[in-house]
Amino acid sequence: MTAADPKAQYEAKWAEYQSVMHRGAWRIGWGFFFVTVGFLPMMWLFIWIVGAGNWERTTFHAPLLMWIAVPLNLAVVVALVLQLYRRNLELDAVKRQYLTELRALKSRLPDSLPNEARPAPGPDPDAFRDDA
Repeated sequence: MTAADPKAQYEAKWAEYQSVMHRGAWRIGWGFFFVTVGFLPMMWLFIWIVGAGNWERTTFHAPLLMWIAVPLNLAVVVALVLQLYRRNLELDAVKRQYLTELRALKSRLPDSLPNEARPAPGPDPDAFRDDA
């Protein structure tokens, strides 16, 4: 690959873009999985603390430890979800950067025409409405 070969540059950048997007999407997906599956150990811990047969008495007579643990666990889950959201925003910024670079590389390709002939659009499906 040389600097004068725009097709090779475009293909290399496209492969890099796909790899980065694939890794980022899987990272966010696994993070979301672990956040949601993380509820299961917390529920098991609450059942173990309260006792399996004592759930009938916990609606209005919850132990003090549960009143402390619920906001703490909620804060942890909200922090983890916000971290996933931040990762998603970072991945979106990286995607926009790659797409800008790919668009610039594609414009330098010899086989790409700036004013490609596009087929005429078909009939508008919303033009005929019988509910008006």
